[in-house]
Amino acid sequence: MDLMAYIQDNLAEVTVITGLVFLIVEVWLLGLSTIVLLALGLSTITTGALVWFGVVPATLTAVIAGSGIGAGVLTVLLWWPMKNMQKTVRREYNIHSDLMGLNFVLEAQLDAANPATVRYSGVNWKLVLGPKHRDAILPVGASVKVVAVDVGKFTVEPVETAAE
Repeated sequence: MDLMAYIQDNLAEVTVITGLVFLIVEVWLLGLSTIVLLALGLSTITTGALVWFGVVPATLTAVIAGSGIGAGVLTVLLWWPMKNMQKTVRREYNIHSDLMGLNFVLEAQLDAANPATVRYSGVNWKLVLGPKHRDAILPVGASVKVVAVDVGKFTVEPVETAAE
């Protein structure tokens, strides 16, 4: 039996399996990053089910047309919801890290114009003042606490002492 005859005899099943393959590629390999394969996979599965129940004729032309039209309609319907799902709130800096709360004694003056550096765990980290203390000038020997961590950068605030 040749391949085209097999596909024509089992068109509904082949169409559903093709749609599942599109969805697997979209979810596992691309991580839902494109809407095209998602819409094509869903429309191909739907078209295969419609062929199975006799609503759509069991011809290759009808299956391709139904899948294509369905993918176009689904793309239009899913565009805005998928785009809104991608919107995330960007924080000024990362507030989740095991390095938060570390205390350092400044070896150089720290202010908004002159960020200091500290070597920790083999890495030279740039120290910048947190938003509450942007105008502060911290002298050499002042204690600071890490309140946020970003790539190569500690955001710090002065350590409040009991005497203050």
